[in-house]
Amino acid sequence: MRVHVLAHEHGSQERDVWPHPRKCNLLEKKEKHHMANIFETARAEHAYNKYVNGLESVAGLVETLSGPGPFTIFIPTDAAFDRLSDDQQADMIEDPGKLARVLKYHIVPGYYTADDLLDRLFLKTLEGQRLRVWSDVSEVPVGEEEIDTGGDALSYISSDTVTTSIRESIKINGGHVLQANVIADNGIMHVIDKVLIPQFTML
Repeated sequence: MRVHVLAHEHGSQERDVWPHPRKCNLLEKKEKHHMANIFETARAEHAYNKYVNGLESVAGLVETLSGPGPFTIFIPTDAAFDRLSDDQQADMIEDPGKLARVLKYHIVPGYYTADDLLDRLFLKTLEGQRLRVWSDVSEVPVGEEEIDTGGDALSYISSDTVTTSIRESIKINGGHVLQANVIADNGIMHVIDKVLIPQFTML
């Protein structure tokens, strides 16, 4: 890079100066704001240990979620896994192929905020099958406008922003969104209260 330097007795002059490699790395880090990727973000929360441990046990999934993405993960809490019977959990853990299908069924390529979910009926997952998205709000909340969407089931859209009541009403295959819009460098997570099981997968 070219910098303006002051010579001792010869006035100012310009010359090329190349920073030390370590300083260069520091400059790059400052210029590029670093945010944890979606896997690192999930692991750091310590509330989804069972799902995170599953990701670590399936070959290639951590590498995939550490890539550029973007990804949207509907991540079940540990309490959601605990609602499965011991036999169901053991059956899933002992069958790597089945575990991979279940984990991938929670991952959607693309970046979908809670507001975006209100415009979707289905989302195709990394597993290949689709998730059903819907809201159980039956009336237009205060500050909302009813908009004709040609019979679309999701007919309530905020004129400015989606209200908390609508966000809390979003369901993914019947599982409630407990916390929305957990943002990572390469995606976004929504915490749900249900383990999503793909069709034709028996536990």
